[in-house]
Amino acid sequence: MPTVMSIPNFAYVGTSKAGSTWLFNAVARHPEVQLASSKGLYYFDQHFDRGPEWYLNQFPPAGDRRAVGEFSHSYLSSPMAADRIAEFNPRMRLLVCLREPVDRAFSDYLDLVKNGQYDGPFSTALEVFPRLLDRGRYGTHLQRYLDRFPREQIHVSLFDDLREDPQAYVDEVFTFLGVRRLELSPADLKSRMPAGTPRSAAVAAGAKSAAKLAKRTGLARLRSRVKRSRLVRQALYRPYRDDRPTIDPALAAELRVGFVDEILRLDSMLGRPVSQGWGYSTSTRPALGG
Repeated sequence: MPTVMSIPNFAYVGTSKAGSTWLFNAVARHPEVQLASSKGLYYFDQHFDRGPEWYLNQFPPAGDRRAVGEFSHSYLSSPMAADRIAEFNPRMRLLVCLREPVDRAFSDYLDLVKNGQYDGPFSTALEVFPRLLDRGRYGTHLQRYLDRFPREQIHVSLFDDLREDPQAYVDEVFTFLGVRRLELSPADLKSRMPAGTPRSAAVAAGAKSAAKLAKRTGLARLRSRVKRSRLVRQALYRPYRDDRPTIDPALAAELRVGFVDEILRLDSMLGRPVSQGWGYSTSTRPALGG
């Protein structure tokens, strides 16, 4: 059974394709932080039926570490996770990172293609994988957490912040978690999982299936370590150069119209002009009768 010190007091709840693997690796290096045995427990949405004992057993003894937590990027968009986390620990500190939703959706799509899970166009993937758009409904998703937790327990940052100054980005996270600042090396400050294309679609698909099997058979820690290995990823994928796919501008504009109300809500929620930085405004809405 886990000790009292192993009870988690923070969680990264989302979203996906917004630097969660980079942040996981950065936080994992901190001597005052104890992370779960693997990234992506998904307890509060996908595996809640396994019960709290299973969840707590995913955390190694924390000793005198001040912050104990996990990273599951699907919690933000889950209709149930906010309530479940609040019932488990109402003092849980929550990390959120948001990325412009159309850009996030396209990055998610490229990940599906890279892993051999889909080989059709982006426009069709939007119908096959509803999560591509649903995970970008930030106003709706974040409101569930604001309804259950004090604002000071929720640290919301933007993927833009990470791109602009990774050290300053992680400094704010460490401050929020109540641990000292840790300066990262130049290598650690680089992107851990840049977008890429499989060197072999069949091998990439096989690797993805093997990873899912490892998770189901209790090898989550090994799966997490292999998945984050730079050598493994270099063997499976080639980073995009000038051949990175791009989204059709007309489709992007159409999708942005669908997100405008969600993004405008963030301005008041967060007290910062998110909509302005992402190029959203009331004029983005279609004209009445148009």
